[in-house]
Amino acid sequence: MAVKPRKVFLIAGARTTISPVGGFLRDTPIEDMAAAVLIDNLKQLNIDTTEVDDVFVSNAMGGGGNSARLCALKAGFSSALLGTSIDRQCVGGLDAIIQATNQIQNGQANLILAGGVESFSLRPERHYPTKWNKKATPLERPPFYPTDNPTIPLGDSIKALKEAYNISDHEEFEWVRNSHKKALAHKAVAATEIVSLTPNDPIDSFARAITKEVYQKANATYGHTHPCNTAPKADGAAFVAVASEEMVKKINPAHCMEIVDGFTLGGDPKSFPILPATAMKRILEENHFNWSNINQIALMEAYAVQAILCAKLSAAPIEKINPYGGAISYGHPIGASGAVLAVRLFHSLKNSNQTGLAAIAGAGGLASVLLLQDI
Repeated sequence: MAVKPRKVFLIAGARTTISPVGGFLRDTPIEDMAAAVLIDNLKQLNIDTTEVDDVFVSNAMGGGGNSARLCALKAGFSSALLGTSIDRQCVGGLDAIIQATNQIQNGQANLILAGGVESFSLRPERHYPTKWNKKATPLERPPFYPTDNPTIPLGDSIKALKEAYNISDHEEFEWVRNSHKKALAHKAVAATEIVSLTPNDPIDSFARAITKEVYQKANATYGHTHPCNTAPKADGAAFVAVASEEMVKKINPAHCMEIVDGFTLGGDPKSFPILPATAMKRILEENHFNWSNINQIALMEAYAVQAILCAKLSAAPIEKINPYGGAISYGHPIGASGAVLAVRLFHSLKNSNQTGLAAIAGAGGLASVLLLQDI
């Protein structure tokens, strides 16, 4: 007879403010951002580092190496803690939480701090030679599949999707405008998630009023994928505490949310922006849920068209998606973005007995989803 997996819970969560590249966090190393958030998770639980089995850290734009070990040591963890580093680009922050969940389900750990951290501002420059002893070409990103050309921006695929699915300019503008409008109206909600690094940290400073004139000017200046309809490059960190039922009973956290399910799936690399729609439908079906059972959806808005299509293709109710604003209005710290979604659900759904779903796409043909139930 198959052994039923252990229940797993999300019991704390926090993040830094999200700062556009060159902004408030431009001089803050990833280990400093991560350490502040890791320490805050421990404070929420009133425990010390010895209770933690591992720290899972997603980082996409850094210089490689075991960034998790670096972040854990900066946060004051014992040198006996190894740290587990993950690079799955955009899905990495959510995938870190999913991998932590899997380890706890399998009895390999009782408490893992999982999430991600990114500094676009301090990222190393990437240079790739095409052949041995040839001059290296500076590139912002690596290739994500064998025929991928890393000199072509990922956003170039968005125009084709917009045309293929007949997304109007007005529909795209309205998504962008509403993302910023909701973020501006709910700064107080964002503040409950944020660990301050200084006495004067701004709260997600990118959010602003977007008029049609501003939007059209950006389109005319930059082409279809422009600063208004694309989540800005950003710096930030986000981590959650993932725990077994035994650990929950031991430390009695103030808030507890069951991780009902979560997984990462692969698909067509060229259609990666809309893969979350498939993942969202699958996680609902496999858990015998429908959209009426979901109270809030934290959907990554890498591009406005991408978010619109994920909503349409999954039949997700628009009113449940990003009620406090999405990444279009605060930014995309690549390795941390998935964890930001989980932190948002944790704080906005606690003490509600409600259910939330987080979803994010990743370059190369990836999508991660997480289903949470407040208890």
